Amino acid sequence: MSKPIRLDLASLGDRFLGQLIDAMVALALLITGLLLFAIFGPIATLAGIVFALFYLFFSDGFSAGQSYGKRVMGTAVIGAESGFPCTFGQSFVRNLTLTVLGIFDWAFILGARRQRLGDRLASTIVVKYPNPAGGWTGRY
Repeated sequence: MSKPIRLDLASLGDRFLGQLIDAMVALALLITGLLLFAIFGPIATLAGIVFALFYLFFSDGFSAGQSYGKRVMGTAVIGAESGFPCTFGQSFVRNLTLTVLGIFDWAFILGARRQRLGDRLASTIVVKYPNPAGGWTGRY
């Protein structure tokens, strides 16, 4: 039987910087589409918008519950009850809430579990990413 892994919640700073990095990735995708407009026309701009939105909404469902920003910051999104990495559905709910409510969504992060409103609706938490070599089996 494997030993349970102790998880620490991600700090507010790690979460903010991870979100900032993810916003820059989405912006880079959008700008790339706009720059390619001269070569490929409006389809490139549309593709840039689609890729940017896909990244913003679904990136927390990538491998191990880590978007690029979370990977850089050493954090991950997991199911608050299951302990499994964030699904694409959970990622969509938590990030749609952020997109719609913006800064108001972040006001909820001051609670004991540091959950934004989107995290509460998606039943997720953001944790420091455990070292997989230390016995991680796909469930946190």
